Amino acid sequence: MSKSKKVHIGDKVKVKNQKGTIRFIGKTKKKKKKIFYGIEFEEKVGDNDGTLEGTRYFTGKENHCVFIDSKTFKKLTKKKLKTKSDNDLNNSGSDISSTNSTQTTASSNTVSSSSNFSTSQESTPRKSRKSKKHRKKKKNHKKEKKKKEKEEEQKENEELDELNEEERIRKEILDQWGGKEESLILKELEQINQNIHKLTNEQTILDQEIEIYENSLNKNTPLNFTEDHKERRNEKKKSLQNDIEELLESIKEQESLQEKQQNEINELIPKSKKIENIELVTKVNEKKKNVTKLFEYLEGVKDKNKNIQQQIKDQNSKINSKKHKHQLEIDEYKKSIDLMDLEILKAKERKKNFGKEILTKKGKEVLEKKITLLQKLIKYTKQQIFDLQLGKSLHSIKIKSVLEYQDQVDRRDWSYRVMKKNPELMDLRERINPLSRAISFTKYYSGAKVLVNELLTKQIINQLIMQHFEFEGKHLIREKIEEVMSIPYHDVQLNDSRLRTLLRIALREIENLWDLLMTDTSGFGPTKEERKNLLEGKIDELGLDMVADENEINIWNEPEDNPKNIIYNSGVDPKKIDKSARIFDIIHCANVNKLVEKLTNNQTEVRFRDAFIMTYQSFMKPEQLLGKLKQRYNAPPKKQNENEKDWVNMKDMIQVRVVSALNSWIKSGWADIDNKLLYRLIDFIKTTIVPTRKASGEKLIKLINDMKASKETSGTHTIKDKIPQVVIPKNLFRNDFSLNDVDELEFARQFTLYIFELFQNIKPSELVTEAWQKKGLRSKATNVLALINKFNEYSNYVATQIVLPLTVKDRAKMYTRFLKIGKAFLEMNNFDSIMSTIGGYTNPSVKRLKKTIDEVPKNIVKYFNEFKNLLKHEQGYKDYRERLDKTEPPLVPYLGIFLTDITFISSGSPSVIDGLINFSKRKLLYNVVSKIQEYQRVRFKFHSVHQIQILFKKELPSKNDKELYKDSLKREPRN
Repeated sequence: MSKSKKVHIGDKVKVKNQKGTIRFIGKTKKKKKKIFYGIEFEEKVGDNDGTLEGTRYFTGKENHCVFIDSKTFKKLTKKKLKTKSDNDLNNSGSDISSTNSTQTTASSNTVSSSSNFSTSQESTPRKSRKSKKHRKKKKNHKKEKKKKEKEEEQKENEELDELNEEERIRKEILDQWGGKEESLILKELEQINQNIHKLTNEQTILDQEIEIYENSLNKNTPLNFTEDHKERRNEKKKSLQNDIEELLESIKEQESLQEKQQNEINELIPKSKKIENIELVTKVNEKKKNVTKLFEYLEGVKDKNKNIQQQIKDQNSKINSKKHKHQLEIDEYKKSIDLMDLEILKAKERKKNFGKEILTKKGKEVLEKKITLLQKLIKYTKQQIFDLQLGKSLHSIKIKSVLEYQDQVDRRDWSYRVMKKNPELMDLRERINPLSRAISFTKYYSGAKVLVNELLTKQIINQLIMQHFEFEGKHLIREKIEEVMSIPYHDVQLNDSRLRTLLRIALREIENLWDLLMTDTSGFGPTKEERKNLLEGKIDELGLDMVADENEINIWNEPEDNPKNIIYNSGVDPKKIDKSARIFDIIHCANVNKLVEKLTNNQTEVRFRDAFIMTYQSFMKPEQLLGKLKQRYNAPPKKQNENEKDWVNMKDMIQVRVVSALNSWIKSGWADIDNKLLYRLIDFIKTTIVPTRKASGEKLIKLINDMKASKETSGTHTIKDKIPQVVIPKNLFRNDFSLNDVDELEFARQFTLYIFELFQNIKPSELVTEAWQKKGLRSKATNVLALINKFNEYSNYVATQIVLPLTVKDRAKMYTRFLKIGKAFLEMNNFDSIMSTIGGYTNPSVKRLKKTIDEVPKNIVKYFNEFKNLLKHEQGYKDYRERLDKTEPPLVPYLGIFLTDITFISSGSPSVIDGLINFSKRKLLYNVVSKIQEYQRVRFKFHSVHQIQILFKKELPSKNDKELYKDSLKREPRN
């Protein structure tokens, strides 16, 4: 190859009349001493796609590429250069041809056997005579050969350096053009050159016009444009006139269309009026039919009323006859009572005259027995009279008399006396009889008693009793209760006895608790720990409180700081703690009294207060906290040795701190305050705080009313960005509307709004107590469980929607649809739904659908890899955590990571150390939960579509894994 003509990457060549381009020039990995040329042909002539011995040097089409070493390439080019001139080479590319002789051994290792390119072997010289001259010539010939080879190698290295430099410059140019292909870049450059050429021509024309104009101004001569200029102007005028004519024609067409539409509207108006009249007539006829039906129904009701009135008259006559009979019996009983009274008087007189009359001891005993028997009979007859007045039947009264007085034994309170003497019988009766269990249950739990005393007044109880008798038809008993209690009965029409239903509910709940308390000897039931969790959950659900510990110390009687009630972090001297010390950082463990004391003294800081209010439910109940704050507010009286000013200042400071603690508790812990606790809190504020600190108490009452009125928390705020427009589906208001009709972007927006609502409802108490993973306390973590269930539901929904379609194309569409939705989730920072999407795509039923995945575009399949790389669990989700820290709200984090962090903290450190509450553990929980609260504050600002939200609130349609895998095998059977 000559020096003037160098071959570069991108040059076109011809080999055996086959056109191709040079795509590679350089050394290979295995043959580092030689330079090779990689050529890509337009037709299938080669045997590879730019790979040589397992390594790729350029990307080309399969069976279109060939590698040739530099020697063979030079020989081919030399022969061709002799036949063709340089101009021919430039026009048609470097045409290279070769004879059909065999290749040399050097090129046979690089070029494949299928290629037909070879060079003619040089003919070997005949053996010369072995002489000295010949040997010298041979040596000189070898030396010259070596020199030539060295020179060629140097030249090749120089050429390679030049090529590398050219390749570097070429890569820089390609980078500047955005990594486009060379053909595209050349086309763009050609277009740019053409545009420049046009612009230069126009500029010269403009310069000529300007010169003519300036000359005319200077010489005051008329403008003399050339004919070319005039022709161009005329052409421009003509084009403008054509444009104007086209616009006028389009305006005329629009006017004609408007006239047609108006005519159609005018024709439709009378038709619509006719239709409206027909509809009115049909409605009037329907109303007439309804009126006639109502009249018929009223007549039937009148007949029924007449029958009922007749029945009432018959019943009243029967009742009057029964009353008359009962009155006669009552009169007879009264006569018998009078006779018995006379006999008692006679017996008493005989007893007085015991000394005068001659009676034995037996006679005296007989008299005493007779007196007691008569007294019992009087009581019995009085009871019979009362029963008759209440309307009881004679048969029931006779049975009662047989049971109570046949053998003349006093059985009143006999069971109580027996149970008192034999407690084991009492335990046995409680295990057998549900009502006995219910009675003894109230001895162990005080919540029901407190609730009855506060809410269930005597008037309500009396009304329940009267309603029960009224429902049973015992009108006389109800009237008697009204007379005795002097309380009017409020007649309420109910379908049952409210007292009986309430007692049944109470008995059922007590039975459930009693079953949990009973030990399971079979070994198949729940363990002791599970039974404890279930019992605690049931007690919390019913709102019951255990009886307060009698040994509990009042907060004012708690001793000063000592290792038995508080432990500070190592290195902290309790004696040197002053007002500037940060309680949050120095407390390690403490009992309840000390924690509440630190909450309400002059050392309180915001972090400690927030951490305490967020985590207190892990070691005490809200009712207990209110009780402790009451104790703390009601300071003890001044001691004799104490200074009055110091005592007043201390009391004021503590009361202010208690009010401040209540204020922050109501604001941040409002979700944990139920109606029962709210009643007690309001009572404490009105009866204790308002009389001593009126302004503070009224502020607290106002805050409670505001929290009641507002459904949303006061800390929630929204972003100030513009709200995007909703992509409304066409069949939104039809019966056949489904989630598949929703646009991918709008689907992601609406589902993000729904998931964020579930995430925002999660309360700190659900997380701190780990209620979501304890069987008995799951009722206290409804919001966490709702988000977890929807997470799993969406994963199954995605997998089901991908597998269900019958054809490969339809399945590929669903595959791409949910990947696009996932990409929208990523742009909206909805990380929880992205993880749920990954769960759907990693389902075995979806992973095995290879034909479906092959139909999906590669640029969309990349989305799934992007999701997996972001949420990979390596190094504790390091990449995801870094992304989450950098992302600003609004967002929905993946909740599972926070739940694992909380579980790790809880299992890693004990809740109690030496009988004291481990507050260091609560600080770690506070750090995790406070992050969740930060993300809950900022909302997404999308428009909510009611019809779509309803579908999300329902259970998303999906199949279980077994059924889905069967469907997957049907869609794409195993090979």
